[in-house]
Amino acid sequence: MRSPKVLARIAGLLYLLASICFVAAIAINSSIEGSSGGSGLIDRIRASMSLFRVSLTLDLISATLFLFTGMALYLLLRHVDRLAAAAMVMLVAIEIVVIYLSDINLYNVLTIATNPAYIQALGGPASNALASLFVDAHANGLVIDDMFFGLWLVPLGYLVIRSRQFPWLVGALLLVAAISWIGQFLANLLAPDLQYVFEVGQVGGAGELVFVVWLLIFGVRSTGLGPRDSAALSRM
Repeated sequence: MRSPKVLARIAGLLYLLASICFVAAIAINSSIEGSSGGSGLIDRIRASMSLFRVSLTLDLISATLFLFTGMALYLLLRHVDRLAAAAMVMLVAIEIVVIYLSDINLYNVLTIATNPAYIQALGGPASNALASLFVDAHANGLVIDDMFFGLWLVPLGYLVIRSRQFPWLVGALLLVAAISWIGQFLANLLAPDLQYVFEVGQVGGAGELVFVVWLLIFGVRSTGLGPRDSAALSRM
C-alpha cells in the first residue's frame, strides 16, 4: 500500500531521472555528431563508440522511465477524472513509441559505423551520407515528439488544477509548458528557419521543473479530497 505522498514522490523521482537521462543522451549525441553534416560522421562515431552506445542506452532508459512516470501519475490522479487520466497515459504511450522508433535510426547508424561491409560496398562518402540520413531521421522524430511532449501536459495540467492537491499555479504552469512544446513543434514544422525557437520553447519547460520539484518536496496535499477520494488513494 502506498500513500498519496509516497506515490507522488515516486512519480517525481521517475520524472526527474527520465529527464536527466534524456538531456544527457541529447548532449552526448550532439557532441559526437557535430555540425558538419555527414562529413566524417562515421569516424567521429567510431572514435566515441562507447559514448554513442551510452547515449542510445540512456535515451531508451529515459523513455521507459517516462512511461512509468505516466503510469504513476495515472494512479495518483485517476480519482479526479478517469477519462482525462487515461488520455494522459495514452498520449505518453504514443510519445514513447515515437522515441523508440526514432532510436532505431541511431541503432542503424551504429550498425553502419561498426560493420566494415557497408564502407566497402558503398564507399566512404556514401556511407557517411547514409549515416547522416539516419541521424536526421532521428532528429525529425524528436520534432514530431515535441507535439506529444505538449499534448500529454494538457490533461495533466487539468488534473492537477482540478484535484486541488496542488497549488493552481503548478497546473497553470504545466498548461503553459504544453503550449510551449506544441508551439515549438509547429514552429519547427512550419517555419524551420525561424530563429530562437528552441530557446523560447525551453521557457515553458520551467513549468515541468516546478511540478517535479513540488512532487519531490511536498508530494500532494489532502485539501479538497473527499472521504471517498482519500479512501481510494489510500488503497494504492
